[in-house]
Amino acid sequence: MIRLIYVILFAALSSMFSCDEVNEPYGNQIEIDEATELTKKAVIFEFTGIHCTNCPAGHAAIEEIDSVYHGHVITLSVHAGFFAEPYPGEPDFRTPFGDKIFTDLGLSTTPAASIASLNENDAISGAPTSWQGEVGSVIPDYTDFIITPDIQLQENLLEARFVITERAEAQNPLRFYAFVLEDHIPGPQAGTDIDPYDHRHVLRKCINNINGSTVNFTDGVAELGFNTTLDADWQVENLYVVGIIVDQNTKEIYTGEQVKLITE
Repeated sequence: MIRLIYVILFAALSSMFSCDEVNEPYGNQIEIDEATELTKKAVIFEFTGIHCTNCPAGHAAIEEIDSVYHGHVITLSVHAGFFAEPYPGEPDFRTPFGDKIFTDLGLSTTPAASIASLNENDAISGAPTSWQGEVGSVIPDYTDFIITPDIQLQENLLEARFVITERAEAQNPLRFYAFVLEDHIPGPQAGTDIDPYDHRHVLRKCINNINGSTVNFTDGVAELGFNTTLDADWQVENLYVVGIIVDQNTKEIYTGEQVKLITE
């Protein structure tokens, strides 16, 4: 009887401590392995605008997510919507792809996010504090597709080649998108006293068709190549090239890969 009582007490205490652990903030309990080529990357489209007073909260949420899941997430900050419209003399961070995807997702304001998906049913308007939990539901996991970028720069001409290796057969047609991002752009931002503000991972350009490119595998391997010219105002040392692979039917973003244009 005494032994049974000890067992019951131990089980109760274990349950209590387990519940406490689950209720802790994500950043206090997650330990993940270093990312490899087999790691599924959670691609985050963060929608923002320089005149959006609540958007710095979204930027802070993304920074926290990256600190927890560093190497497992790829963020594209898309300036779109009413609050992204610049005043005279201000920089214009909007892009044709950004405007299109903002509309396609049915968004009307910022901040907003779409995590591992380009399906309008998965878009999150506001609620930056919920974004980290959504990322946690996607990773850590293994990828079904390995993206291997080969990036070449000749003066202001960017040549990007992507080799995609299939680890699991796709059930639906696939679309591939390639982007140029610029990090650490100084500029204005409402909702903060920081001037100039440090704008992170800003989408500068979709370098292939804004509707994506078809992915065709031969013996489990597909190759796609694109080229584009870089804007003279972009700081080359802060540029990244990102490739993502998307299910054409469900709009799930299977994974992505990011490479810095110039490494020291």
